[in-house]
Amino acid sequence: MKHTLKLCAVGLAVSCALSQYAHAQETEQNSGSDEQDKAKQQVEKIEVRGVRSSIKESLFLKKNAVGVMDAIVAEDIGKFPDQNLAEALQRMTGIAITRNAGEGQNVTVRGLGGDFNVTTINGRRMASEHTSRDFNFDLIAPEMVQALEVYKSPQAQTQEGGIGSVINIKTRRPLDMDGFTLAGSAKAIYEERTGDTNPQASFLISDTFFDNTFGALFTAVYSERTQREDSYEGQGFYDPEENTDVRVPVDSNRNGELDEGEKVHPSMIPGYVRYSNWQDERERIGASLALQWRPTNDIDVTFDSLYSSYKTDGEKYQISFVTYDEPWTPGIPAVGELKFNEDGNVNYIELVDGAMAELLNVSEPRNTDTWQAGLNFKWYATSDLTLEFDVSKSRAERINDGDNRYIVARGFVDTITIDQTGDNLLPDVTMSPALNADQPFGAHYSYNYGTEVISDVEELRLEGTFIPEWEFVKDIKFGFHYGKQSKARDVSKSNNPSMFSNGGAYFKNSDYDSFDNSSVEKLGGLNLFRLPADVLVPANFDNFLEGEPGMHPAPWASFDYDKLYAFYQSINAQAADEKIRASKSPKDSYELSESTFALYLETNLVGELSEMPYNLNLGVRAIKTEITSDGYVFDHPSLVYNVEEDEDGDIIYRIEGDIADYYSDSYVEDDYTDVLPSMNFKLEITDSLLFRTSAAKVITRPSIDFLTPYSSINFSKFELNLANPGIKPLRANQLDLGLEWYFSDYGALTFATYYKDIKSVIAQGRVGTIKVGKFIKDGVEVDGPEFTQVSPRSEAGAEIKGFEIAYQQSFEELLPAPFDGLGMQINYTFTDSKYDDPEKDELPFAGMSEHSYNAVIYYEKDDYQARIAYNWRDDYLKYPDAWGGPEWAADYGQFDFSASYNLTEKTRIDLNVTNLTNERQWSYIKTQEQVSHLSRYGRSISLGINTSF
Repeated sequence: MKHTLKLCAVGLAVSCALSQYAHAQETEQNSGSDEQDKAKQQVEKIEVRGVRSSIKESLFLKKNAVGVMDAIVAEDIGKFPDQNLAEALQRMTGIAITRNAGEGQNVTVRGLGGDFNVTTINGRRMASEHTSRDFNFDLIAPEMVQALEVYKSPQAQTQEGGIGSVINIKTRRPLDMDGFTLAGSAKAIYEERTGDTNPQASFLISDTFFDNTFGALFTAVYSERTQREDSYEGQGFYDPEENTDVRVPVDSNRNGELDEGEKVHPSMIPGYVRYSNWQDERERIGASLALQWRPTNDIDVTFDSLYSSYKTDGEKYQISFVTYDEPWTPGIPAVGELKFNEDGNVNYIELVDGAMAELLNVSEPRNTDTWQAGLNFKWYATSDLTLEFDVSKSRAERINDGDNRYIVARGFVDTITIDQTGDNLLPDVTMSPALNADQPFGAHYSYNYGTEVISDVEELRLEGTFIPEWEFVKDIKFGFHYGKQSKARDVSKSNNPSMFSNGGAYFKNSDYDSFDNSSVEKLGGLNLFRLPADVLVPANFDNFLEGEPGMHPAPWASFDYDKLYAFYQSINAQAADEKIRASKSPKDSYELSESTFALYLETNLVGELSEMPYNLNLGVRAIKTEITSDGYVFDHPSLVYNVEEDEDGDIIYRIEGDIADYYSDSYVEDDYTDVLPSMNFKLEITDSLLFRTSAAKVITRPSIDFLTPYSSINFSKFELNLANPGIKPLRANQLDLGLEWYFSDYGALTFATYYKDIKSVIAQGRVGTIKVGKFIKDGVEVDGPEFTQVSPRSEAGAEIKGFEIAYQQSFEELLPAPFDGLGMQINYTFTDSKYDDPEKDELPFAGMSEHSYNAVIYYEKDDYQARIAYNWRDDYLKYPDAWGGPEWAADYGQFDFSASYNLTEKTRIDLNVTNLTNERQWSYIKTQEQVSHLSRYGRSISLGINTSF
């Protein structure tokens, strides 16, 4: 898709107070020898003061790495270039992000999402409350971070698992600071959508003792956010091109029957429409402690610990309605008026005669605690031998005993009109009368649920570096790495969320003797428990979807959950407690342990080719992976169905006994071994011009969910879902080529191209049909339907290829004052993918944008600094199997602005504006006329003060 860069002029700006960034600090992938590392500890530390120095340090790291990497360095103590780590990472070539309520959360590197990337903190993996392998970058406050490093080509010493990249988050060390340092910041953050102003504060104290041989550093961060998201959702589009015989019924003459010709193509109008108002409160608490002891130049001992608490608590207030015949609607929708476009597709529909609308309340609080602690001991045993020992442990906990809620009530209005005849992106939607708290509503669905996750990571690393007295061998590195990741998932959920729907229909075939049916009324043709008036509450928001052209529903009613539950108890207290209140669900829970044992050998060869210095890094890493998992599987061969007929002659299948009785414990063991060679080559054509090439074999392990013995059954679709614990990792070969020109300390022009040959891709899909149990009718076994088996499986491989180009320039020596404070950073990435399976040629990897670019213009002079940044990414595939076809995220671009001013040498004020032009995010099914989701978050503006001593 073509897109025009709408970059605007930059305003004035600010500089930053002192901060230290030492070249001596060790990196996970430092290609130099330990002798050089030792020497670097004694050299003068380089001060980082603002944008230019941050760029200088980032380019220094990139230029001196033997492999392909990018870096971002903090501009000052407590000041990162962006307000969020994910948003900072997206400024690098090849990186795009996804957002949660407007805040950056997950990253994609060269078209590969979070499961394909390994994230470490100080070279150590951190436990995650995810049941996937993705990492949420909103967990770590940027004030605690010194640098971000992204390694796109592996070395043997690198932790395996990232076909996309390895991302390392570096925190500060006390002996890299200049003696006593005390710094703090305070901000007020204004959220445009909510109108609230929230606090954010950070604190750092560091000092050195005993002649600078011992240091201690402590940081703390606290922030609150109140955010609001207004959104539209449309699902269930029909595609007349691929489904030429598909029609959906509408009762256009309103006689209650489906007559000839009363089926239409609805490709322009979704099967259901939903509007949401999400109000969310977030609290983040972070702290880190680093202790460092360097008694001699030969010994360096460091203890690092980090803690992060992240809590969200919010509500989604939703309204939805069905436009066409669906199983959960009371008969064929009556239609007052239909309009068609020139292709014969419906683009206007008026639902009449008691059209059904549903009120929904969704609450999904997130309560996570994550910590990591590690000890590193480095010993320069001799001038030729360095030994290193590193041990760490991390834990992540997400506590949820069924605290989530998904509540649905049904109401009916005279008319609902959906009009897609205009030029707006969203249809015009009107209801008469509006769904407010005075309308009658009936109970329908009350689902309480939650997932508790406890994840532990333990790591042990023993490494050595030997410097031989050989002319062409710079060093030889060797090491052993042990890692163990354990994850336990404990699910709680309602046993029957529909227990109080349909006016008590579920009580008729239950063990409950009686129920109070005095509140049952006929609403919209359905028998429903009418909700008491005090259960419903008026809307607590206004200006819904402000800024989005079109007619949108007026704010709608919501529920008081405690009063709703009390109403259920008045009908039948035992049923409310046993069927609605969440209880433990062992069949959905599991425990998994994954242990890895790795040995590696690596060497750096140096020399000259035609008087051009080179560094050739060669290595091999051998890893054995052992997996044990314990869960529950569905014993489908023993299932017994009783086959009955209802009064209309339709077949009904009823399970004999309790469904829980058909689940049994399952324990699975598996192991596999991989040998991963790697090569990185850097040629210094001149002092400023470098050529790089890298080649490696890489792996990514399957998502945790795929490795557990989990199964479930869907009786309405005759579908059996089975996990595949024995599925093997994705394996790939990759190649990188690059040319880099560093024409100044602050400027570079770099180009890189990459190719990844992925041997197989893991996907969830149908793998065939399967017989499920026995079907008994009138005491005799009969033939029953076959079930479709759905499992994760290894599919044909894929290819990913692309290129990155980046340009950075400071105009300090090129322009006269005052324009000599200007500078710019621009990069562009192209990524393409191709499946080996011809049937999948049209679909790329989920999350992969073909085109993306970043542009930053900054100004830094005297006491002023300012920066305006624009990030844009092309359309990308969100879900390949969405309802109605693949769902695509539309292209998205966002401006962010920051400025600061030095009040004194040690104190500055900061201003930041996120989403400067109030952009929206949206997605679609197949074509952009079929909008499936649209969200607006609004701007975020912060004003703060930062000081240091």
